[in-house]
Amino acid sequence: MANGEEDETAPPDVSSYDWLSIVDMLGLQKHPAELVPCDVMGKELPLLEMWECFYTTYSRSVGFGIRIHTTSSNECRGVWRREWVCARQGFRCEKFLCPTDRKQRLRDCTRCGCTACFHVLKSMSGTYWKVQRFDTNHNHVLAAQEHLQFLRSNRKVTSSHAFQIRTYKYAGLRTCDIVNLMVQQAGGFERLGFTRKDAYNKAAAMHRAETVETDSEGLLGYLASKIDSTDPTLYAKYAIDEEDRLCHIFWSDSGCQRDYMCFSDVLAFDTTYRSNAFNKPLVMFVGVNNHFWTCVFGFALLLN
Repeated sequence: MANGEEDETAPPDVSSYDWLSIVDMLGLQKHPAELVPCDVMGKELPLLEMWECFYTTYSRSVGFGIRIHTTSSNECRGVWRREWVCARQGFRCEKFLCPTDRKQRLRDCTRCGCTACFHVLKSMSGTYWKVQRFDTNHNHVLAAQEHLQFLRSNRKVTSSHAFQIRTYKYAGLRTCDIVNLMVQQAGGFERLGFTRKDAYNKAAAMHRAETVETDSEGLLGYLASKIDSTDPTLYAKYAIDEEDRLCHIFWSDSGCQRDYMCFSDVLAFDTTYRSNAFNKPLVMFVGVNNHFWTCVFGFALLLN
């Protein structure tokens, strides 16, 4: 803005560049909290992400959380329709209201049938997204400005926070101590941007990802060492996905191969074993020797 003036239409805690570019393209001059359906209906933007930024900004300024309700797609056009709704849209299923064998504490019901929503539709040419519906009516009390950061759609563990959590975990700190330290650094939970549970979930997700990567590399390294040292006839073959992650692997050592040469009259395989740490099917190729004992011909670990 000229002369260092602040733009009164810019919402709090949202990238000014993104919001200002959207406001300029839509020709809007109002603060997000002052928008009404007629201001937006029929408007067009070239990217779906722009409308997502728009509705996220609007919901944060008004005081409610949002979630994706429906996404329509097909092979020809890809994603061609998306619906966002208020986080309190709909009602909880009756079977979850009065469970008979529930062991965990029943969570508070947050759904109250709110009708607020925002729908956008992709043009047939695929060059723009057009607003199809914009409902601003809520049947519940909206959140105060000081509580907006605790709404689920507004909470996010940023990449810098995730790196900080990982660094402290490597140093031996417990997750609860890491969260307390980050709260002190930020000046309170209201300035942190996520809750304690979000931090625990992020730490667990990073640990699972590292465990999978470490175990995959460990398995391949073990098989390679066996081939180089004690079992040069060991056969192993694996496949990776588009993200260079191990998805399938088969291996058979020299003992399994000798058994197969002698007792391959009957070959059976079973894919029902999922008791491993990754819940992946472990295929075992087995047969029966001359003593009617089970002998194993090979193993395969599958993605699905």
